[in-house]
Amino acid sequence: MEVMSSIAVLLLLSCSLTAATAPAGTIERVSKQQILASIPPGGHASPPVLFLTSPSGKYAAYFVRTHTAPGAGGLGADFCYVEVMAGGEGEGGGSATHASAWESECRPVSTVNTCTLLFSWHGLEVFDGAEEVWHGETNTDGTNFLQTLELVDDGDMRVRDKDGELAWRASDEPRHAQHCGAPGSPGLAAALPPFAEPIGAHSSNLPFGQVEGGNGHAAELPQAAGLGDGVAPGAGAFAGVGGVAPGPGAGGLGDGRTLG
Repeated sequence: MEVMSSIAVLLLLSCSLTAATAPAGTIERVSKQQILASIPPGGHASPPVLFLTSPSGKYAAYFVRTHTAPGAGGLGADFCYVEVMAGGEGEGGGSATHASAWESECRPVSTVNTCTLLFSWHGLEVFDGAEEVWHGETNTDGTNFLQTLELVDDGDMRVRDKDGELAWRASDEPRHAQHCGAPGSPGLAAALPPFAEPIGAHSSNLPFGQVEGGNGHAAELPQAAGLGDGVAPGAGAFAGVGGVAPGPGAGGLGDGRTLG
């Protein structure tokens, strides 16, 4: 037990030393999946979580969680994403106006799960509970250990491997001011599925059974075949196009496919 306690203390000291010696505007990865920020679910908007600032303080990187705005449509999901803001202190120490400089994609997440931002062997990752919903398109083959996340004074965020080689940068995926969750924003699901229509979308004032533009009568239903027509009773119920019976599983849910 004493040996295990000593190892734990050494690991904590190592992590603290790494954090203390990392240059300004830099985070050094010291674990396989390093948690940078997390935001629990809640009925009210959670404040953004600051996790990195540029050396001069001109830019700051936040982990943000927003809700779907009332009237925006969609399915009422939350959105968790990374946002780099320009601002900080203005001249004379006053507060400067903050503006969105870069954002990760608007990806809907569950309203009941905690959102987590990780710095891992894949680079930056956003998780909805235990499911990844976004990651930066990092240039890695699994052998170049991703070690450093940096935010520079021009607002660009970058990931470098242990040899200092650039593996990812935010400016290669330009996005900003998406207003995730607002009406018309990216990632917001359509209010209706593409195949759905409001009830009565094509209705008319004609009596039931009559078609618009016709002679006032509905189209006649096909007559059932008699026993003397040379057609076996019930055969029409199973005949496919051209008289070919549909194969096993045609159109059914038992053919190995899943909905959605």
